Amino acid sequence: MIEYWRASATQQHRVEQFEHWLTGYIDSARADKRLNDEVRAIRKAGRDAPFCVALQTAFGDESEQHLADFYLFPALHRQVPNLRARADGFYAPARELDDLLTEALKQLAGSYACSLGLQRLRFQLSHPDDSGECTAPLWTDTERARIPAQIVQPFAGHPVRQLDPALKRRGNPFLEPDPASVARALCGWPASRPQLEELMDLMERSCDTFVDHTFVPPPEVEDGDCSGRMSTAEHFGVTDRASDLAQAFARLGPLDSAQVLRFFAIQWPRGARVVGDCLRQKEDTLKSFKPEALDWIYAHCEKPLDEAIKALDNLAHEMDVEYERADSCLLSGIRFVVAAARLLAQTSSPPPSFALVDADVQRPAARVMKLLCNLQPLTAAESEALVAELGAFSQDVLQQLLRHCRNHADEVLSALGWGMAAPLYRFMREREKAYPNTFFDVPELQAQLERAGQSGESLLAWCKKYKHLKLTVRRIEAVRGVEDKKLAGQLEKLSQEHIRLWALYPLRDAADLRQRFDFFRGAGKLASKQFGSERSANVRDAAAAALVQLAHNAGFADVTEMEWSLDAGSHSPQDWTWQQGDYAVELSLQDFQPVLTVQKAGKTLKSLPPALKKAPEFAPLLAQIDQLKDQAKRYRAAMESLMVSGRALRPQQLQELAGLPMAQRMLTALYVQDSDGALGLLEPDLTQWRLLDAEGALAGTSQPVVAPLRIAHVYELLRTGRLIACQQHVVSSGLVQPFKQAFRECYVLTPAEREAGDVSRRFQGRRVKTAVLGAILSARGWRVEGSDFDFVARKRVAPDVFVEVSLPDVYQYLTQEEATVLDEVSFTRHAERIPLEQAPALDFSEAMRDLDLVITAGAADSDEHSQEVQQTRVALVSALIPGLGLKNVSVEGHHAIIHGTRASYRLHLGTAVIHVIPAGYLCIVPAAKLSSKAIALPFVDEDQRTSEVLSKLFLLSADGTIKDPSILAQIEGQISAE
Repeated sequence: MIEYWRASATQQHRVEQFEHWLTGYIDSARADKRLNDEVRAIRKAGRDAPFCVALQTAFGDESEQHLADFYLFPALHRQVPNLRARADGFYAPARELDDLLTEALKQLAGSYACSLGLQRLRFQLSHPDDSGECTAPLWTDTERARIPAQIVQPFAGHPVRQLDPALKRRGNPFLEPDPASVARALCGWPASRPQLEELMDLMERSCDTFVDHTFVPPPEVEDGDCSGRMSTAEHFGVTDRASDLAQAFARLGPLDSAQVLRFFAIQWPRGARVVGDCLRQKEDTLKSFKPEALDWIYAHCEKPLDEAIKALDNLAHEMDVEYERADSCLLSGIRFVVAAARLLAQTSSPPPSFALVDADVQRPAARVMKLLCNLQPLTAAESEALVAELGAFSQDVLQQLLRHCRNHADEVLSALGWGMAAPLYRFMREREKAYPNTFFDVPELQAQLERAGQSGESLLAWCKKYKHLKLTVRRIEAVRGVEDKKLAGQLEKLSQEHIRLWALYPLRDAADLRQRFDFFRGAGKLASKQFGSERSANVRDAAAAALVQLAHNAGFADVTEMEWSLDAGSHSPQDWTWQQGDYAVELSLQDFQPVLTVQKAGKTLKSLPPALKKAPEFAPLLAQIDQLKDQAKRYRAAMESLMVSGRALRPQQLQELAGLPMAQRMLTALYVQDSDGALGLLEPDLTQWRLLDAEGALAGTSQPVVAPLRIAHVYELLRTGRLIACQQHVVSSGLVQPFKQAFRECYVLTPAEREAGDVSRRFQGRRVKTAVLGAILSARGWRVEGSDFDFVARKRVAPDVFVEVSLPDVYQYLTQEEATVLDEVSFTRHAERIPLEQAPALDFSEAMRDLDLVITAGAADSDEHSQEVQQTRVALVSALIPGLGLKNVSVEGHHAIIHGTRASYRLHLGTAVIHVIPAGYLCIVPAAKLSSKAIALPFVDEDQRTSEVLSKLFLLSADGTIKDPSILAQIEGQISAE
C-alpha cells in the first residue's frame, strides 16, 4: 500500500514553491485584515482579483499547475492546515484559506487541474481503506507551538492536548478535498465532455470497487463503517454530486432523456436530488424532464412493498417531505394514489396515521404514503376517474388510504360511500391543525353533522377506531355530552385541553354554568401556585379560551355579558348599614372601592374593632365587602376591555347592570357614545343619559337610552374633536373615572413610521426590567414566544391580526437576564407583516400604550417618558390649574412656569425636574409614597409621577411657606449666583 496519494518530484517541488509563496501572501493579507475581502474579490472580479493576479505574476504560465498540485496533494502541506484535520476549531483561518483556494481554482482551473482531479478521485474510489492521509500532517508540529499562544488562559493547554484526537477523520480517510469535494470541484471546473464522461463513469462504476458490512476503515476514521453493500462512490457521497454533473453537462449542450435517466440511476436509491430537481422545475436545464421523473418514480411504485418503500423514501427525504407537515405536493397523476392503495393492500400492518409516528422505523413508510397520496390539484375528470379506480379496492384498504390522503380525501371518501361526510372531514382537519385555543364553532359543527348524516357517523367511528384527529373527535364527543371518565381528574391537574373540553359540554343548569365560570376564572391563579410562569400562562390562556367557549355555549355574546348576567342573577339588594349597641357601621363606595365607616356612640373610629369582625351578625356585611372588591377588579378590566374592543352595551344590559352597585358606579363615571357619535354620561338608573356639548357642558335634561352605547375611547374622542370637551368637563365637575379615559394616552402614527411602512422603531433600544415587562404584558394579554434569540412578545388584536415586538436579547426565557431590550414593533396578518397604516388605529394606540407602560414602570437605564405620556400630563395639568387657583402658574410646552415670591421656576411635566430660572437646578426629593389625598386626580389609576409633579407645583407656587432648610439653601444659592 502506498503512503498517500503520490506526487511526482516535479509536483512536489511545485507544492513547496506554492506553499512558500502562499504563506507569505496570507500573512500579509491577515495582517491587513483583508483575507475575507480577497475571497469576495475573486467572486466579483474573477481572474482579475488581487490574489489571482499575484498568483499569475509569481508563477506565470504554470499558475494552474502550481495551484492544482497544492490543492490536490494536501498531505504534502508543511505549514498550511487542512480542514479535514478538524483543527479548524482551533485554527479558523484554515477555512478562509480553503475558500480562497477553491474560488481561485474556479477561475484558473483548466485541462491539467481536471485531469489531476480525476486521477485523485479514481485513486480515492479504488482505495477506500487507504491510511496514507491519516498520518499526522507535517504542519502539526508548528501548530503545537502556535496554538497555545493564540488561546487565552485558562484554555491555553487544551488545544495541544486535544490536537491529536482532533486529527481524526469522519466517514473517510482523505484530507480535503475528499472524494465528494473533488467531484463537486470537477463539476464546477471547465472540464471537457470526455472528462465529464469519465467522471460519470466513476460515479456509475466506482472503479468496480464496493464496500459492505465487513469493510474496516483505517483506525483513524470515525463513523466510516458500511451497513450494506454499496459502491465506494455511494459510500463516499460522490453520487450525491450527480445533480452538479448534470449542470456541468448542460453547459456543453442540451441534455437528453438518456442522460437524465443515467443521472437518476447514479443517485438512486441512496439519493434522489436530480429527480427532485426535475419535479420542482427550478433548474432550467431540468425543467423539461418532469415526465421522465414521474415515470421513474412510478416504476418503483410497482415493486414489492419493502423494496418500494426503501427506494421511494429516499425521494421523499430529498424532497423534504415530513410526515407532520403539510408541504406543497410535487407529484401529479392519479396513478400514484392508486399505487399507494396497492402498496397498502400488500400488508396487514399498514403505515401509521398522521401525527402518530412514534418510531423511526415507521417514518419511511409514513413519508412514502404522504408523498404518493397528496398530488397537485386534479381536474374534475381526474377526480372522477380516481374514484372509479379506487372502487376496486376493499373497504379496509380505502380506510387505511384515507389516513394518509389530505389533498384527495374527498375522492377516497366517495369511494368508501361516505361522500356526504367530505365537508365534515375538511372541517375536522381544519380544527385539528388550528391553534389549540381557537374558538370551536359548535353551530357549524352541528350543521356539518346534520348534512353528513350516517356518512358522518361512519367517519367519526373510523376516526375513533384509528385514533385519527383525536383532539377534534374528543371535542365533538364533548359537544354531544359523551362522558369522559378522566375529565374530573384532569381538571384537578389543570390539564389545558380538558379545561377547553369542559366548556364544550352541554350545560345542565344555572348552577353548572356558575361552577364552570368560577373554575375557569380562577384556573390561572391556581396554576401560578403550582407551576412556573410559562405553564401558568398556558393555563390562563386555555381558561380564557374556555370562558369564551362557555359564553357562546350559554347563549351570551361574550364573556363580559355572561359575567355580568351571572352577577346580576346572584345579586340581591342588601342593607349596607349595620347597628348593634353603641356601634353603627355603614358601607359605601369611594373611588370604586368599598369603604366602612364605623362609629361608636357617635364617634368615628379609625378602624374596625376586632370584636366586630368576629360577630356572626356582621359576617354578611364583610362578605359584601369581599364581593365588591372582587367586582371592582373584574369590572374595571371588563369595562376597559369594552372600551378597547368597541363593543356596545344594549339598553337591556344597562338595565340589568343598574342593579349591581359597582357596575352602576363605574358606568356613570365613563363617557359613552352612540352609533351617531353623540357623547354623554349615563344617569344613575342607566336608562337615561345626558349629552355633552362641544364646550364640555352637560345638557340640562336627560333623555332615554334607546340604542346601544359604547364606552368612548380616547382615539375616537381625538378623531372627532371631542377630547378637549371631555377633559374640561372631567376636571370642572370633579369626576373621578375607574381608569384613564379622558386623559388616556393616545398614540398615532408618526411620519417616521409612515415612511418605514410596516415597522415601528419608536421604542427600539429601550432597556427594560424583564420582571416588569413580563408582568405588565401578561396582564394585558401578551405572550412571549420564540427560541434561540428569536423571541417576540405577541398579542392578538383582531381575529386575524397580531401585534408583536421583537426581543433580540432574550435567548431561552424572558427572566434569564435582569433587563432586556425592546426592538421593532409590527402588525401581522397570517404571519405576514402588514403596513402600519392598515393596522386598526385604536389597536395600534393600545399596543403602543402597553409598551409605554412597560418603559414607564420598568425602564432599566433612565426615567425618560414618551412624547405621548408627556402630552397627556401637559393636558391634565393645564386642565387642573384653573380649578386649583394657581394664578402664578402657566404651561409652556412641556414645562410649567411658576412665579414664586422667592424665585421663578421651570418644572418639567414629564420628569418632574425643577430648574430655578434661568438655569439653576433645584433638587426636591419626593416622599416615598405620595399622599393620594393631597391632590385628587380624575381617575383612580396609580400615577405617582403625575402626583409628584402636582405636589411640586403646589409647593413652588407658595414658596414663601417653604421651611425645609435644604430647599431654601438651594434657592438662595441660585439667586445669589445670578
